[in-house]
Amino acid sequence: MQTCYLVGAAPEAERILPQPGDFVIAVDGGLDVLLAWNITPDYMIGDFDSAQLPPPPDVPCKRYPAQKDASDMALALREALARGFRRIALIGAVGGRADHTYANIQLLAQAAQAGAFAVLHCSPGWAATMLCDNGSLLLEGAGLFSVFAYGGSAEGVDIKSARYPLNGAALTPENPLGLSNEITGARAEISLAKGALLVFWEADKAQPLVNV
Repeated sequence: MQTCYLVGAAPEAERILPQPGDFVIAVDGGLDVLLAWNITPDYMIGDFDSAQLPPPPDVPCKRYPAQKDASDMALALREALARGFRRIALIGAVGGRADHTYANIQLLAQAAQAGAFAVLHCSPGWAATMLCDNGSLLLEGAGLFSVFAYGGSAEGVDIKSARYPLNGAALTPENPLGLSNEITGARAEISLAKGALLVFWEADKAQPLVNV
């Protein structure tokens, strides 16, 4: 399935290798990042208050005022969903301002509620996504992962093929019970019945499998 890459300007941006059919959106200063990688975006969006290089004239661009009710990354996610993408990767969206990082975690929930699978590429080797009501995720491979209730209680949480399995558990946002689990089989299965679950995993050791 095609992936839509939303590329921001946070300092720990993980270099991407778009495949034929993928779509790349430069999010404000993410334009500088992409051009440094010799990647021309398919689309550009933002208020461009942080981009240093001039936008390529032949790339479509949607420019917004600096004072607005949505972040540039939120506007980019809105654009990706409007274009019908259901696999979305947020790159260069962690490692700058802490409040922007948290805002981008919130966007994972927005994507999940819209029926899309969005992955936030975090510190080197790690990634995160959000599962909502009746959501599930397979992590194929090895390595560590963690799960956290988000925005309220996460109910009916099941974790299989892991060092610390769960069966119908209820997790709460103020108790990090799901920290530092480990895949023990060929693939770990994570699911919940109700609520929202934030999942982190070692992306250089395991691949996520999800139907969207």
